[in-house]
Order: sequence, then C-alpha cells, then structure tokens
Amino acid sequence: MNYEAPICDEPAASFADLISPISNEEFFSVYWEKSYLHVRHPGSQFAGYFSLRNIEAWVRSTRSGMVFVLLPEAEGGVRFDIHQARDLAPGTVLGNFRRGFAQILKRLADWPNLQGLVRHLSRVFHADIQVNAFLTPAGARTHPTYSDNDDILVLQVEGDADWQLHEFSVLQLDLSQKRNLEFPEEWQRRTETPVLAEVHMQPGDLLFIPRGMPHFATPPVSTSLQLRIYITPLFWADFLKFAAEYAAVHSQELRRALPPGFVGSDETCDLMRASFQQVMEIFKGVSFDGVLAAVKRNRVAHQGFPCDGQFDVLGAESLTVDSEVERRPDVLCTIEEVFDSERNRKSTIFFGDGRLSGPPHLYRALDFIRNRNRFWVAEIPGLDEKGQLVLVRRLIAEGLLRLLPEEGACAED
Repeated sequence: MNYEAPICDEPAASFADLISPISNEEFFSVYWEKSYLHVRHPGSQFAGYFSLRNIEAWVRSTRSGMVFVLLPEAEGGVRFDIHQARDLAPGTVLGNFRRGFAQILKRLADWPNLQGLVRHLSRVFHADIQVNAFLTPAGARTHPTYSDNDDILVLQVEGDADWQLHEFSVLQLDLSQKRNLEFPEEWQRRTETPVLAEVHMQPGDLLFIPRGMPHFATPPVSTSLQLRIYITPLFWADFLKFAAEYAAVHSQELRRALPPGFVGSDETCDLMRASFQQVMEIFKGVSFDGVLAAVKRNRVAHQGFPCDGQFDVLGAESLTVDSEVERRPDVLCTIEEVFDSERNRKSTIFFGDGRLSGPPHLYRALDFIRNRNRFWVAEIPGLDEKGQLVLVRRLIAEGLLRLLPEEGACAED
C-alpha cells in the first residue's frame, strides 16, 4: 500500500513519525507479517541520520563496521568482497564507487545520529535492531531477488530506487540448525512467487518489507543511498526455547544426557523414541507465566539504558514531593512478585540491568510508575511523603527515572 505523509522538515524522531499517516495500531494489525507499506515523505526526510558526506567519517571511526563490495558475476549474480571498515585505506569506498560497484556499509546502529532511533525502535518492537547503508552507483549490479530473515524498513536518503516485491507466504527466521533440517517445498521455492508490486522510491520515502517477502532493487539510474533497518523480534520459537530451559530447571529428566552411541544404533534410537513422548508430557506442566516472566526480564535487560545524560542524577538533591519526574525514554521495565532466598514475597521492578525490590504493599506504587511517562512525586499511591521521596530518589539513582526542570509541564498519558 502507498501513502503520502504530511510535510515535515525535521527528521523522524519515532516510529510513528516514520510511518505517518499510518498509526502504530494500524501498522501492526494490517502490515506487520502481512504486507508491504510504502510511505512518501516530502524532501530529504532522512538525510539527518546518515548521508553521503558521512561515509568517510564512519569508515574512519567505526570499530565493528564492515564493507561488503558487490562484484558482478556471470549470469547476473554477484559475489561479496568483504572488508573490516577499519582496515580500509582512505578513499577505498570512494574508489569502489567510482569503479561502479555497489557497496553495503554494515553495522551503522552505533552511528551517533542513528542511536536514538535504533533504541526507540528496539523498544517499540521488543527486537534487536541493526542498520546497514546501501551505496549504489548508477547502473551498478545489485543483489538478485532474495528474501530476508528480518523485517526491513528501507529509508531512501539520496537518489531514486525501484523495487520489485513478490507475493509471499513463508515467514522466515534465522534457524541455528537450518543445515540439518528438511524444509517443505513452499520454503524451498519461496523466491519463485509472482511479482506483487513495483515501488518507485524518492528521497524521504519509506518502504516496509516483511520478512520472507522476496524483493529486488533494480540498478538505479543515478547514485542511490539507502538506510535499511533490520528488525529481529523474538519469535514463538524463541519463547519455546525459554520454556525448555524453564522445564529443565524443574525436571531432572530434561537434564539427563542423550544415550551415548545413539547416532549409530537403531535400537538406542527406538528407546529414545519412547522416552521422547514422556519428555514431551513434561511440557504440559510448564508455567506460561513463569516463562513469560523470564522472557520479559531478558528483553528489559537487553534494552538497557540510553546514553541520555544520566549524570543529571546529581541534581536530585533538590527533589520534593512537588517535583515532576519522568521515566527515561525507551527504558523498558516490568513488575513481578518474586520470592527472596528466605521465601519472603517481594514486589520487584526490573529495568535496564537493575532491579528494585520492596515489601508487597509497594506493588501499587511501582505499578503506577510503570504506567506513567511523567508524574508528580506526590501522585505516587500507597506511600506517605517520606516513602515517595525515598522511592523516587532510589529510582533516579538506579537509572529508571529522572528529574524534570521546574518549568516542565506534566503531560497527559
């Protein structure tokens, strides 16, 4: 589907800005895992993130970045010439460009102008986010039709680009054992589907490509620079891996080794087949809430803290019950009732790589904080003034909250 966004000269600061006029709710109900989305933004909407003039600085400064050079091969294919960016001599990327080779600049997520957007998208999707830049000279050969294991947001920064998008029915994911698995024909022939749409992109345009959708970017007629944001969410397959470890903690049978010699013994494999049914019965007793709590903690810790000046904590001495505070943007948090080593029940809030625990009656206050972006200290329920101040000072020190300037106005949630 194609949409025109309202005119805006500022770079998109959120996912809602990227897909405007589509709402987040409509995106996840209509497009996520279902279809492509093309939004036309006027002007150079994305040049503030990364542009041609930033390439040399990125090559000189990146520690983990890589450069993939696409070298043409016979019958329309390409092969990759791969380099660590830090090992390249000055001017190498420009030299490859002048020779007419398309290049992929990999691992741009830590580029300063992209860090905020990357962290925000990580929170929105509860996903790992990576960013690559695709620099393509006019007429350069590009990658043949293929499908990705990640959902992709394509931001057209400079030049035009034409895409062919194909029908799809397979939601791909990266499987650690894919070399050892047998795949159905639908999966094996997933890139041989009919063309669904042809999309012409101009600077400022966004294209969402769901994972598994075959796609092909035709050689451009002029220099093209794109940012491709790769979204790797947690899948139900990942949830089941958590469930397997949860079950193993509670079941001795799952902690037993596979019988030695099973590879070459049919008799041993027959015994394993009988045991397998018993093992699967154990999963019926696995607690969904227990597994969910583990998954939530994993995502909270993985999201971590943003680099947004947390040394402002030094100003917390002026905190009063009339102060306004906010949860730091893009920090995930979750609340649970847990038991300590002496089996005492505790209300605990997890955030970043930390946690704060207190007596059960603290749950109401923690729940209030989790569900408010901004609030006045005096609004926290279930605590007297001293308790409110102690709790907020602790959460400021630990990194979940920060004090707002006195002139800040409390926003409606």
